[in-house]
Amino acid sequence: MKGKLSRDVRNAARAVAAPCLAVALVAGCGGSTSRDAATPAGAPARASAATAGQAARNAEVREQRDAQRVWCGYLQALYLRADEEATSWPRYQQCAEAITMASPAMLRATADCSLVALQRFQGDPFTATYAAEVSRCGVEAIERATVPASDLAPFVTTLCGRVSSCEEVDFAECRTRLEEELAPHLMRAVGSMNQRGREQLEACLGTVSCENIGGQISSCIEPIMDNLLWLPS
Repeated sequence: MKGKLSRDVRNAARAVAAPCLAVALVAGCGGSTSRDAATPAGAPARASAATAGQAARNAEVREQRDAQRVWCGYLQALYLRADEEATSWPRYQQCAEAITMASPAMLRATADCSLVALQRFQGDPFTATYAAEVSRCGVEAIERATVPASDLAPFVTTLCGRVSSCEEVDFAECRTRLEEELAPHLMRAVGSMNQRGREQLEACLGTVSCENIGGQISSCIEPIMDNLLWLPS
């Protein structure tokens, strides 16, 4: 019974996560200056900047952790709905400690929408009817997380820097084609990723070769989108 229950929870959760995969893209794009020794006035300034940077990183980690717990709260509610005798979900802590690629905003929006859908839904949530009800949550969360076009600059620069080494297209043409053909998709995909996901995407785009460029772009994005949400295995 417990094994079946776990499978049911996993399958119901996948109904939320599956739309995230639809964001996968099919692309159409065929020496430092010396410094003086630190002065007493400069050292505190650098220390202050470093402290501020660390504080920002710590805040980012807290925000990510809190958003992950919101998502786990939804999965726990789903489990408790299935097992009325249970008082907790045995995999909650594992879920809370998981590291994913989803941005905190995307995580919260997906979890909040899914929880509302679960609370409103009458009957067995492990059905196609409920799956259809919550499938919109992932789509809406990604749409809401869309970033402005200016946020795509690092990815466009990295990708087109690689593509411009091929004979098919130069940097300016690559950038124009990306902005015209892929910008809306990239704005949604990048917006749904946290910093870890964005760094992985940029690193992957930096390895693109001249063969099947579109397929390689998709191969960079799809694994990240596939890991946006933690799901019980």
